[in-house]
Amino acid sequence: RTVRTRESGRGSAPQCPFCGAELKRPGELSVGPGEKAQGGSCACGAVYLVDPTGKNVGEVMSLGLTLAAEKLSKDISDLAADADYEDAVLSYDWRTHRSSGPSPGHMDRYGRLYIIKVKGKPR
Repeated sequence: RTVRTRESGRGSAPQCPFCGAELKRPGELSVGPGEKAQGGSCACGAVYLVDPTGKNVGEVMSLGLTLAAEKLSKDISDLAADADYEDAVLSYDWRTHRSSGPSPGHMDRYGRLYIIKVKGKPR
């Protein structure tokens, strides 16, 4: 997946890897009964969640998969990557709302933006 950036170096406003739209600054998002997270949604239906430290991306991914499972009326253990959803992880600086693109997969002192888009049809 390619994320388009308008400038090099520090990056640009994050863009949806599925449609290319600019993602708005995250706000409070309901992710379950009484549970909130920082994130938002794209016009194409993708949902994004923020891990400001880059150290809890597993927890953020779990929340995203929970949202996808709810949307498809499935158990999280029944979800199949590529068949039910697509996802991407971007490096993200929440202070400046900038992304340098896909996460290099190691600690780079940036947070992470986890983006998930349900592909399957809801039951």
